[in-house]
Amino acid sequence: PDSKSIYFTADYQGTNPLYKVDIASSKIAEIANFRTIDSFEISPDGRSVVVSRRSVAEPKEIWACQTNGKGMKRLTTFNKAVEEEVDIRPVEEMWIDSPTGVKVHTFVVKPHGFDPSKKYPLILNVHGGPQSQWMDSFRGDWQVYPGCGYVVAFPNPHGSTGYGQEFTHAISRDWAGKVYEDCLAVTDYMASLPWIDKDRMGAMGWSYGGYMMAWIAGHTDKFKCLVSMMP
Repeated sequence: PDSKSIYFTADYQGTNPLYKVDIASSKIAEIANFRTIDSFEISPDGRSVVVSRRSVAEPKEIWACQTNGKGMKRLTTFNKAVEEEVDIRPVEEMWIDSPTGVKVHTFVVKPHGFDPSKKYPLILNVHGGPQSQWMDSFRGDWQVYPGCGYVVAFPNPHGSTGYGQEFTHAISRDWAGKVYEDCLAVTDYMASLPWIDKDRMGAMGWSYGGYMMAWIAGHTDKFKCLVSMMP
C-alpha cells in the first residue's frame, strides 16, 4: 500500500476533487476532479483509485483513474437505460456580481426543450447548512423542477464551503445580511435575462434555506411563492 501519502476529498467551488498530501513534504496535489465523489478506494498497490461519482447530468456510477490523475474512465453502466430514456438536464455555471463585493457561484438548470426565445418561471433554491455548498451532483430535485418547465438557480452565497474559510465564516453571527444580498443579486440577475419571466419567480429552501425563506418573506416582494422546509 501507498504509506507515503494521504488521500482525501475537499469542497472546492461546487465540487469535491480528490487530493493527495505527501506525508514527508506536506505538499498537497489535486489528483482528479470527478465533480462529486461520494466515496473512493485506493488500490492495494497505490497506483489507482476507484470512485463512486456523479454530476448534475450524470447519475451515480463507478469510475477509476490512476493516482496520478491519468486514465480516467467509467466502469459501470447501472443507469444507462435511464440516461438513454430521460432528458437529464445539464448544468450551467454563472458567477454573478453581488453588492457584497464577490461573484456568487450559481448553478443553473434549464427545462426540457429549452427555447431562449420563450420566457420561463424561475425557482431560486437556497441550500441548508448553512456552511455547506451546492455541488455539481445528480439530485432528483435538480431534474424534477426543470422537467416541469422551470429554470432553477442554485447559488452558493456567503457561508458556502469551497470558496475559502473567510467566505464560509462570513455567515457566523450574520445569518441574514450578506447571504440575503447575495441571493437577491442572483435573483435580480436572473430576472434580467430575456428567457426568465420576472413576474413568475419563486424561492425555496430547506434547513437553513428554510430560515432564509422566512427572512425573504419579510424583506422583499420579488417572489410570487416561497416554500420553506425546516427540520
